[in-house]
Amino acid sequence: AGLASGSVLTRLMLVGRHNAANALGVAGAAVAMGIPGDAIASGLAGFAGVGRRLERKGEGRGVVVYDDYGHHPTAIRATLAAVRQREPGKRIWAVYEPLTYHRTAAMLRQFAAVLATADAVVIADIWASRDPDTTITSAAALAEAVTGFRPGIVSVAPGSVEATAAWLAKEVRANDAVLVMGGGKSYRIAELLVRALQS
Repeated sequence: AGLASGSVLTRLMLVGRHNAANALGVAGAAVAMGIPGDAIASGLAGFAGVGRRLERKGEGRGVVVYDDYGHHPTAIRATLAAVRQREPGKRIWAVYEPLTYHRTAAMLRQFAAVLATADAVVIADIWASRDPDTTITSAAALAEAVTGFRPGIVSVAPGSVEATAAWLAKEVRANDAVLVMGGGKSYRIAELLVRALQS
């Protein structure tokens, strides 16, 4: 945090350029409020993040599982980059539960393009919420669109949240990192997968 009397260094527990940018914004606001630099640095260094934002849910059989609320292409891109930073050299699985059929259909190409930057992709059934038309797209259509951007990538749509967790438990291997994302019930995928990996 740059201060009138000099600068103070701190190290964040969070990864990702988006978290660094957020920390700088917080530091700037704190400086403007007159908070001492050492207190700002200490507060930033002690902040471990919030639930469902690159939250480490557990590990088993050499596989680490993260959960994130990201359900927009921009958030997915930033979170995938942060996982690559936190888990260098690991195979990164992007597991996504799309949020509503209309939204998924409208941004299918954007979702497919960003998900294709992972090493493997798993799409759970779309969380409909109050979306009345469930015929305009599907999880399978998104999985297929991913392979259009990156032929040869593992990109599947196993079904429900429960089916997705069960499929992953059979397919992941040591030195994999699984990033589960979505705004509906996707958090259950991470919970069920960790349970299966630890049993």
